[in-house]
Amino acid sequence: MKTLVTNAFVLDMVGDTANIEKKDILINNNIIEKIENNIDKNIEVDEKINAKNMLVMPGLINTHTHLAMSIFRGYKTDKKLMDWLEKAIYPVEDKLEPEDIYWNSYLSCLEMIKSGTTTCNDMYFGMNKTVEAIENTGLRAVVAWCIKDDSIKDKIEKTREYAEKYNKKDSKIKIYVSADAPHTCNPETITKCVDLAKQLNTGLHIHLAETSAQEKKIKTRYGKRSTEYLNELKVFDVPVVLAHGIYVSDSDIEILKNIRGGISHNPVSNCKLSSGICNVVKLRKNGINIGLGTDGIGSTSTMDMFEEMKTAAYLPKINSIESSSISPYDILKMATIDGAKVLGMENEIGSLEPGKKADMIFIKTEKLHLCPDTDICSNIVYSANGADVDSVMIDGKLIMQNRKMININEKEVMRQVKKIAKRLL
Repeated sequence: MKTLVTNAFVLDMVGDTANIEKKDILINNNIIEKIENNIDKNIEVDEKINAKNMLVMPGLINTHTHLAMSIFRGYKTDKKLMDWLEKAIYPVEDKLEPEDIYWNSYLSCLEMIKSGTTTCNDMYFGMNKTVEAIENTGLRAVVAWCIKDDSIKDKIEKTREYAEKYNKKDSKIKIYVSADAPHTCNPETITKCVDLAKQLNTGLHIHLAETSAQEKKIKTRYGKRSTEYLNELKVFDVPVVLAHGIYVSDSDIEILKNIRGGISHNPVSNCKLSSGICNVVKLRKNGINIGLGTDGIGSTSTMDMFEEMKTAAYLPKINSIESSSISPYDILKMATIDGAKVLGMENEIGSLEPGKKADMIFIKTEKLHLCPDTDICSNIVYSANGADVDSVMIDGKLIMQNRKMININEKEVMRQVKKIAKRLL
């Protein structure tokens, strides 16, 4: 199938400076074939998309999610992380049924797609139902069963089973191994996770240095920082996605300079849980890949990556008292190509280039809050929101067009999640 996108203002996210030009895009099946001025309009194609008054850019990449936590939106908020988890979340999670995980995950997938996310990186339990939801919505994803000391055997077996099924060249779903966090995984558990990642030739997804309390706990237990602890356990021998990375020292940064993968910065969740501010400027200056993530809906309240971009742009300016500490284009890179690097997928997605997968979003620019368009990158980061995304293409296929999901009943998904919330909350 061939698709021709015409009259688009293309923000390709290639290079260190913004490049926005009016161009056409030719897509062959799921691959971008050409991005040029005035591609022959008489060329034989199966579908034409007129992107007049649209900014076309790579789909956003959400590098840290817990999709099945959509049920916790607005539930017992305004608490610190461990107080919130132990008193509000864990008791309800124990009651989640497989179908609950399916519908909760489905809701998160739809919310992401409708706000411009085309790829996510998810860790949780009951992931077989999350995988089912991801497949049914058309999202691209990296998926991992969250392993803790008290739940290792069955999740290692499931990880292996699904990696053998999905970790293939043309699969939209890839399987990672997930050790939950340094404070919930003893050395034996983490070592087993690292060994499994090596066996499966895949990566590892783990929380790192999310709160100062967690860092103190690791220091008391092992006499070292969590980054040092993971380093000694050979975690960084495999590609890693490190969620949060707020409390990293200069010596930690020296270790992290050499990793494959990177850190997922979750600014909204970190603010809401009063966890702290990740020093993304310092990390980026030291060559560490930084992507953006929403975390789960319970702690972030929304899967809208535009909210993450805004917050990620504001926090460094407050943290450093320097207004020029990070640019809108830097933020857009974190949400696209740098996020792809964190997931080890930069050769497939994250920028619009011939040979890459056709994952792209169409943003309506003819709106009051995006006028005038003096600096489009600035407008996207500081003024736009997820509702400005008009259409979404994943793997060369339109998943949403004119704000309407294709062949998906949104009301039924909401009805199902409301039923679950009424039963459990």
